[in-house]
Amino acid sequence: MKIFGLMLLPVMMSVTLMLAQDQKEWPRIMVILDEKIDNQEVDARLVASKIEEIFLEKGFRLVDKTQFENVRARDIAIAEGDPARAKELGTRYGAELIIVGKSAGTLEDEKDFYGVKNFEYAAKGDCKVLITDTGELIAVSSKTSKKSAGGKNSAANYCMATLGETLANDLYYKIRMKLKEETAGIKIVQLAFIGIDQKLLSEYEKTLPQEMRMIERLKLRFLEKEAAVFEASINGSIDDLRSEFAKRNDLIVISFTGNRLDLSTKEYAEKAKGSSFVTSPLEITEFTVENIFPSQVNYYAYNPLAKIDIENSAKSEIKNVKVSIFIPGYMQLPSEQIVPKIDAGAKQTFKLPVTLDAKQLYGLSENAVAQAKVELSYSYTNQPQTRSLVKPVTLYSRNTINWKRAESIGAFVTTSDETVVSFARYVVGSLSTDDKLKSRLPRAVVNAMAVWDGIRANGFNYVSDPWKSADADVLDVIEYPREALASRTGDCDDSSVLLAACLENIGIRTKFIATNDHIYIMFDTEVVPKNGYMISQDENEYIVHEGSIWIPLETTMINKPFMTAWQTGAEEYHKAIAENAKLEIIDTRKAMAAFPATNLSLATKPVNPPPTEKIVLLASQDLSEYETHQREITTTAVNALAAYTTPEGKNKLAIVQAKAGNFEEAVFTLTGIATPQAENTLGNISLLKNDLTAAQEHYQKSLDLNKEDGGVYLNFGLGRYLAGFPDDAVEAFKVAVSKFESPEKAYEVLGLGNVKEALGMRGAEKTEKKVSKNDIFTLLSRSLQNIPDKQASNSQAAKVREKYKNEQNRFVFGGRRGADPTQIASIKEFLYWRE
Repeated sequence: MKIFGLMLLPVMMSVTLMLAQDQKEWPRIMVILDEKIDNQEVDARLVASKIEEIFLEKGFRLVDKTQFENVRARDIAIAEGDPARAKELGTRYGAELIIVGKSAGTLEDEKDFYGVKNFEYAAKGDCKVLITDTGELIAVSSKTSKKSAGGKNSAANYCMATLGETLANDLYYKIRMKLKEETAGIKIVQLAFIGIDQKLLSEYEKTLPQEMRMIERLKLRFLEKEAAVFEASINGSIDDLRSEFAKRNDLIVISFTGNRLDLSTKEYAEKAKGSSFVTSPLEITEFTVENIFPSQVNYYAYNPLAKIDIENSAKSEIKNVKVSIFIPGYMQLPSEQIVPKIDAGAKQTFKLPVTLDAKQLYGLSENAVAQAKVELSYSYTNQPQTRSLVKPVTLYSRNTINWKRAESIGAFVTTSDETVVSFARYVVGSLSTDDKLKSRLPRAVVNAMAVWDGIRANGFNYVSDPWKSADADVLDVIEYPREALASRTGDCDDSSVLLAACLENIGIRTKFIATNDHIYIMFDTEVVPKNGYMISQDENEYIVHEGSIWIPLETTMINKPFMTAWQTGAEEYHKAIAENAKLEIIDTRKAMAAFPATNLSLATKPVNPPPTEKIVLLASQDLSEYETHQREITTTAVNALAAYTTPEGKNKLAIVQAKAGNFEEAVFTLTGIATPQAENTLGNISLLKNDLTAAQEHYQKSLDLNKEDGGVYLNFGLGRYLAGFPDDAVEAFKVAVSKFESPEKAYEVLGLGNVKEALGMRGAEKTEKKVSKNDIFTLLSRSLQNIPDKQASNSQAAKVREKYKNEQNRFVFGGRRGADPTQIASIKEFLYWRE
């Protein structure tokens, strides 16, 4: 049985075999040419016969004539001009070299010389020389000839024979030169083991290079039915290797060609010799499989792990082609794909996702190696055919990540892990009774602080584990959150994943910030950029990202105060931006969607939550440090603005003071200032002090001085809403939006975002009296209906202003003088400040 498969650098035989004139055995050649004269096919084989004649003279052997006659006319017709088909015929009939090509002769001229007619023919031929076993193209020749004779047939035959001679001599020279080049250095040949079980094959793969010194290495290329074909790198000729195998008692050479030995055991030798083989028209030209990371087990189920390229070398389509992959021990069933057909000469790429056994993968505490087997099956010449390849694949430990696919960190963010859920909810609940903590900062910041201080209270020590490279991978080890909580140790990625999992569990959006060798996180405060002062008076202490304020946290400082980690994270981020350093933002939620976590129970010791008192104490200390720091920033800003005496400078100073909560100082700063900006600032101060009557008066004065400021109409509407007049608020909001070039621009300037989108997000929230954001967005949504055009806007704006003039007693009779203090805090972020 002969096996013909894939080869990288085929070498037919040694120079000694090719060139020694006294050598008895020469490579077999088959010549298949499409020959035409005057566009008519001919049976004489004039060019082919001349090529055969010359190669016989040079010492080459031809395929036996009787055997050649068995090649049916249909097969010859199919092979003409088709090197792949010619290769198939060559292997079937024992040829080691195949010469395939086309030749054509045409009558060019008819001349009379002294009454004698003379015919002139011109011919052109193109030939290729292929190594049969591998299909490698080793020589190409293109020649022409022109001959004359007194008879038409004589001229045609003479011209074609001359063309054959020219082609043969050129091909002979090129073949000799090619073989001379390939005799130097290591040669690569094929060893086909037939009828040998896989266990023994594995032994031979290891032991033959040790026992037979001329074999440098063996590499499995493919499995075909009962045979396995290896690629062998050897020092010496194929004959030398055959002689070496003749000395062994366990293996017998049952057949050979210029670059292949077929081997079997004594017991199986006769059966192997009698077995038949039909060359496969489908070839696996490439098989690649990724190394496996257990954390990505759910990702592999929907994304390709293996890539297989198939080529159809036949001249007809092949139907129902199936490719499957199986990794024993780590898959319960093979993954497969089927295509209805592969057209003649076409290539097909299969990209196979796999369903891996998660339980087996998550049991890997160390790296392991498995064999991935890909199998190709189809029907050809009414017979089922299979071809398979086996490739080793590395399975990394369950905690390993490849940073070349950084978003796979999402697989470690186990937000629904029972340990994470109970811990995150416990630490946030620890601050539920402390009103001081809840009222000073946005809810997302307070809850993030609670999680941070909960991890601090639980205990966490930074322990570095450096990244390392393996092949093309950049590897690192990450603890799952439950492991990090139990071990209380880890590096930057461990603490970042733990923090992200806890924050995401309580609804706080997070993102990872990755550099070349470091990672930390940032979280969304849900505060719009115009209200950045609510987070920090220093805009370098936060990140404006996707229309929101984000706080970065340097997670290597997980055992340090919240403000220390916050300021360090901000400094690192802004320094990287200023230096244009490499920075990758990984959206945690998108990463989790692309790489879903598998919440298998990992063996860890129980995590006993820290005492509530300890969490509250740490959070109180963090809040005090935050307030002190903000006062220092405010003092610096006030001192910088104190020298300004213009109305604009005074107003800027008053805004800084008001945003810091220093209302009386801000009012004093604006004494005697009556600009529209100053009146708006005084209106905001009055509203924040819950003096709605004064707030309305200041907004009215601001609008009297500048009737086109949409932001002041917004503030005016907020005051009407808090006073208990939602319909009045809607009218004012309509005017506010109409003062901008588009509603979207109004949302941007006023910090409202997309009202409709915000309403959709808030639809699931509970409607409580103290949370008035939802009501505000509802009113804004009503305002989007029938927004007046520019001309109508001015008219409606006048009505809004006139309606409330001199109605100081309106609050007494129809509304309320003050609002619920919690409502004031809730809508603080909507206020419009104009410097």
